[in-house]
Amino acid sequence: MTLTFAVPGPNSLLLALPERPDTPRVAQLRRRVRDAMERPPVAWECPKRIDEAHMSEPLPVRKAHAIALKLSCMPTDLWDGQLFAGSMTLEQPRIHAEWGFPDYVTDQERAQAAERGLSIHSVFGHIVPNYPKLLAKGLQGILGEAEAQRPNATSPKEVAFLDSVVVALEGVISYAARLEARCRADAASCPNPTRALELRAMADNLRQVPAGPARTFWQALQSVWLLHMIFHSTLDGNALGRLDQYVWPYLKADLEAGRLDLPAAAELVDCFCLKFNERAKTTDDQRPEAREEEAVDPRRRTRHYTSSQIGTRRDSLDATNHWLQNIVVGGLTPDGRDGTNPLTFLLLESYRRNRMTNPLLTVRLHRNSPEELVRFTCEVLKEGGGMPALFNDETLVPALEGIGIPKPDARDYTNDGCWEVIVPGRTDFRFQRLSLMLCLEWALNRGRSRLDGSQQGPDTGDPRAFASYDDVWRAFTTQLDAMVGRVVQHVANTVDDRSTIAPVPLLSALIEGAVESRTDMTAGGARYRTFGMLAEGAAHAIDSLAAIRRVVFDDGKATMAQLCDALDASFEGYGPLRARLLAAPKYGNDDDYADEVGRAVIDAFIKAVTRHAEAHKHVVKFPAGVGTFSWYIGIGEGLGASPDGRLAGEPVSSNFSPALGRDMLGIPGAILSYSKMHQRSLPAGCPLDLRLARKLVEGEEGTQRMVALLRGFVELGGAMMTLTVADTEELRAAQREPDRYRSLRVRMGGWCAYFTMLSREQQEHHIRRQEGRQ
Repeated sequence: MTLTFAVPGPNSLLLALPERPDTPRVAQLRRRVRDAMERPPVAWECPKRIDEAHMSEPLPVRKAHAIALKLSCMPTDLWDGQLFAGSMTLEQPRIHAEWGFPDYVTDQERAQAAERGLSIHSVFGHIVPNYPKLLAKGLQGILGEAEAQRPNATSPKEVAFLDSVVVALEGVISYAARLEARCRADAASCPNPTRALELRAMADNLRQVPAGPARTFWQALQSVWLLHMIFHSTLDGNALGRLDQYVWPYLKADLEAGRLDLPAAAELVDCFCLKFNERAKTTDDQRPEAREEEAVDPRRRTRHYTSSQIGTRRDSLDATNHWLQNIVVGGLTPDGRDGTNPLTFLLLESYRRNRMTNPLLTVRLHRNSPEELVRFTCEVLKEGGGMPALFNDETLVPALEGIGIPKPDARDYTNDGCWEVIVPGRTDFRFQRLSLMLCLEWALNRGRSRLDGSQQGPDTGDPRAFASYDDVWRAFTTQLDAMVGRVVQHVANTVDDRSTIAPVPLLSALIEGAVESRTDMTAGGARYRTFGMLAEGAAHAIDSLAAIRRVVFDDGKATMAQLCDALDASFEGYGPLRARLLAAPKYGNDDDYADEVGRAVIDAFIKAVTRHAEAHKHVVKFPAGVGTFSWYIGIGEGLGASPDGRLAGEPVSSNFSPALGRDMLGIPGAILSYSKMHQRSLPAGCPLDLRLARKLVEGEEGTQRMVALLRGFVELGGAMMTLTVADTEELRAAQREPDRYRSLRVRMGGWCAYFTMLSREQQEHHIRRQEGRQ
């Protein structure tokens, strides 16, 4: 498909983006990246502690020295043929216990932090730095802003923050200088004149960026990449935001000036995107059959006051190659125009050709999105892998406005690396999961766990004595309100705690409001501070309440006592009752009965969050959302049997998707039910994860079918959707012959994963969802 763009400006351009083969460079780099995935992680030396001479300085300054120390000993190796310098060094933090980051705290600080469940690793990440500012001003310009704030500092704490920013920025500038020197040294010894010329150009780029403003497209990508990999190498896993919006002006200027043509730009994009996969691993010791699987007792729940998830090594292993490296393209600009541009398509095309899991890709759509973008998005989705994810501006922009975000900033939204919605470069974001299923379990067991009998919620009365659905609903919403209230109060009481052990001076330098207020982001320096309240197990809570209402109270086919006995027994000996509950109306089928219950559940959750958040609105915003990420198996393991017919320990559905096998009308029914669920009141996000059989999207007819699906989703007001194209037979074949299917990718709860890298439980979960779709 050839795409043609008229690029406005003093030298108007007509740009065509035809399908094209790989360049030899890109083909070679891709092979090397895939070869590197099969090798064990590379170890390298780094001091375990900052110099004692710095230990008398304030903690934020010590953290900055730790960042500078880490950067001073990071390798400067260059991949042969790569056009970007700087490589990730923190390869597998979830697999390897050694994080490789220098210690900078005293024993007393460490002990005090541990009492609150914190450590130097309590850096949440999930932020999008202000990359437009980086490109416009460079680190020297930002350093100058910090120095200019010194006369305004009114306390030692503010002085310490400014000092920490300066130390961290100088550490980055020094590291870039080391990379520049390496490029020049390699150029001097390189026997290939063409490669030597490239290395000298790379060195020239590093002399300019990130210290100074970017002047070219190549420099803009190099500056963004370098800061991104430095954040990830210093414990701060952050996303990239709207790359096509803030880098396009540099590509446009190069095209207009004749410094670059589209094929050269496309090769730069390919090289850039491949960098995100250099630390990915598919080595044998990480594959599911070679892992030491943990024995999980479903009657032993990890004590957690808002989620039922049992923490297992499996959940971490399933996310081995996920690092929050999300790029968002398309969508509205702050002034309300469509932001689609040629770089949007170059990024989509690079993902389609590379067929890797990083970077993650998200496309923002709206009613006036160009037909070319919608169609090309469908073509990329047809390749499999579950990307790009799809966000709807028509819903998410007003949702953000609903929590007080001004329209220009709301239109500029991005995600935090998975799918949670934030405003880039201006937001300190965290989240907490709240289990709707736990609330229902407690409501039907006097506030106690059905697995171990421990008291976890308030006693809302004997459920066997509930005489009406209103009694059930009252107990459920009482439990829900109590849980939400505990979380909001806890956040309000501890919102600044991270700043006492894990401040983020480097990130704060690229967050609007921090330098201006002389306050670290973790202490309230960001323009926006948001804490996502994410409901998990939504589909099962809806189905369970609908089943109780229909089977017990409408039809009178069971008593509450019989239901409670059946739940205690996980339905053993209660087959007929379970069958009735399974046959009750279910979310995901455009069934008004179930969807009415669904709207009531989501509305109750939103109202509880809004009510408790009101007292703290000037300190932190609490956007509501619905999601499980990839933890739906562990979440289910921590739950007893539920009134929708689900057995104890069985997984829940992902995010806001229908329960496995319960969406009998397929894709249309799932979308129609989902679109009724108060989407504009869920600004944190609420993904709907769907699976499509390949035969449904084959050829031109399949593409047209997908275009209609995406357009319909936008019109119906759905907020977020992911689509994975894969057949059951293909997934089963990958289980039997994993070596033949190493590149097969599926969408997880918030990212993309290689199917053969997943645990057997995850693989089966994906297959079951696929079989239900067919």
